[in-house]
Amino acid sequence: MKSVEVRLGRRSYNIHIGKNITNSIPSRLKISGGKTPVFVVTNAKINSLHGKKLKKAIEPLSKKTLFYEVPDSEKAKSFPVYARTIRRLARFSKKQNPIVFAFGGGVIGDLTGFVASTYRRGVPYIQIPTTLLAQVDSAIGGKVAIDIKEAKNIVGNFYQPKMVLCDTYFLKTLPKSELQNGLAEIVKYGIIRDRTLFAFLEKNIQKVLRLDNAAVEYTIFKCCTIKARIVEKDEFDTMRLRAILNFGHTIGHAIEAASRYSRSIPHGQAVAAGMVMASFIALDLGRIRKEDHDRICRVLKKAVPKASLSQLKSGDILRAVSYDKKFINGTNSFILAKRIGCAESVINVPEALIKKAIGEYTAERG
Repeated sequence: MKSVEVRLGRRSYNIHIGKNITNSIPSRLKISGGKTPVFVVTNAKINSLHGKKLKKAIEPLSKKTLFYEVPDSEKAKSFPVYARTIRRLARFSKKQNPIVFAFGGGVIGDLTGFVASTYRRGVPYIQIPTTLLAQVDSAIGGKVAIDIKEAKNIVGNFYQPKMVLCDTYFLKTLPKSELQNGLAEIVKYGIIRDRTLFAFLEKNIQKVLRLDNAAVEYTIFKCCTIKARIVEKDEFDTMRLRAILNFGHTIGHAIEAASRYSRSIPHGQAVAAGMVMASFIALDLGRIRKEDHDRICRVLKKAVPKASLSQLKSGDILRAVSYDKKFINGTNSFILAKRIGCAESVINVPEALIKKAIGEYTAERG
């Protein structure tokens, strides 16, 4: 088992990575007496596949446990689902402070973290991510949120978990498409911060997709370490350092919003498309060498199927971009790669270049 500490003073916590480590939860949490209510947010699919395993693991923690199911997909991150979840939590815990578990992918983690951050002005929560994407990215760093029609993650908070436990056992039931979603974020880390990780992925993407244990644990550990070090320096995203984690997400989130969060364009495909488009923009601005641009595009093609944008209008994507949280005083801010292993924030990218990048991506074959 590998561990990464996120060093944030009193809000510090550990990320544990390994196979079949769920049973170690009770020994890692300081809960005594078995009286603390445990409220687990999950969905029907995860609960049916892995609920018994988690339930058995956390039995020593509490005599009062509830597994609460929310809808699958991005639809769970809505005001109605948030309201239903927090009301059920209130009825369940009543006069006691509960501990909340997020048991699922990134959607479950975002919703659960937001619930935990707002219930009683904040109760402790644990991230048990079950997707590759959540294990390498969304479960770490404390960004929690829900969506509105206009934009993704626009209603949110910074709220750190007490622990993140990445049990790679849960990955075995994921379809290939879900593993590819995670690979998009893994490639992102190589592009923005780690040439060694990027070079590893160029040669070993198929090993990750086959869930080779050594390859998977290596990539998760690398990504968690990179994100932890960035979050430590800029926890609340006030110094613009943390912004590099959004590489590919400005247009990626806009694609998701323009598609009304359709399942036909998964998050990983949208972000991969956003990274390719950001690379087109960087190339047009003369900020990246064509050799690095080409390597980025090649590895993303190997990692993630191309997103089909044929049903979307470029105007709708551009409109959604305008809601991006990285806008500063009405001016856009894009994260662009300078070279593999290094990214920068670029302000006021011309709309014409964004539109051109969307067109180039749509027209490109494969």
